[in-house]
Amino acid sequence: MRTASLVVAAIVAALPSCSAPGVSVQAGYARLQLDGDIGYAQGGGVAFAQDIESAFGLGDAQGTPYGRAALDLGTPVFAVSGFLFEDEGTGQLQANFGDISASTPVRSTFDMGNVKGSFALEIPIGPVSISPGIAIDYFDLDITVQDTFGALREEVSVAGPVPMAFVRAEASLWMFGLLAEVGYMEVNDIDGVDASLLDIEALVEIRPTALVHVFAGYRAMDLSIDGTIDDEDFDADVTLSGFVIGGGLRF
Repeated sequence: MRTASLVVAAIVAALPSCSAPGVSVQAGYARLQLDGDIGYAQGGGVAFAQDIESAFGLGDAQGTPYGRAALDLGTPVFAVSGFLFEDEGTGQLQANFGDISASTPVRSTFDMGNVKGSFALEIPIGPVSISPGIAIDYFDLDITVQDTFGALREEVSVAGPVPMAFVRAEASLWMFGLLAEVGYMEVNDIDGVDASLLDIEALVEIRPTALVHVFAGYRAMDLSIDGTIDDEDFDADVTLSGFVIGGGLRF
């Protein structure tokens, strides 16, 4: 344990720094809404993408807790944010979804947990800083669809990390601050799967004191997956977006 502590201390000491280290923590409320389409087929079938709202009864805005923390070491900046999202509703399938036939009334649930971690190198330009780097979005996504009688049930689960190219921009003016982050990833024909992810986060902060701030902003994620995984054809193009509000402390 002592050796590990010395190694960590040495790494931190070796990192370049333009200012004193700082830590910020934020907690708030996000109101997010689903949009897009989803298709699913088993045993080599073709997945026909269906509208989230009409086929599955999803798409109403849902409230969820939101959290964020950042460690600013001067030049390198580490940040992490996350939320949980749940939506459910009833709809009528437009096409087959696994073993559930088209035109069947269904009850659907869409559960997703997301954690985004990023490492960026800050480049100050007066009151503005640009920070290119890398980020990892971790998804734990579960989609459950069953007919309203409960006889048939299909569940699709996707979980894992998604690395992205990433850039953060920050600006400060008097008691106001602006933060914007954009991450993007795209892969084509990797084990028969095409996928892309665009993740945008923008916050406006009001800082009445050096310690306390409040914020309001916008979060949007566009996720597209099309291909065959474990002999199951999955075609999804979904957007999750909405506003976030809250407050935090900066040390």
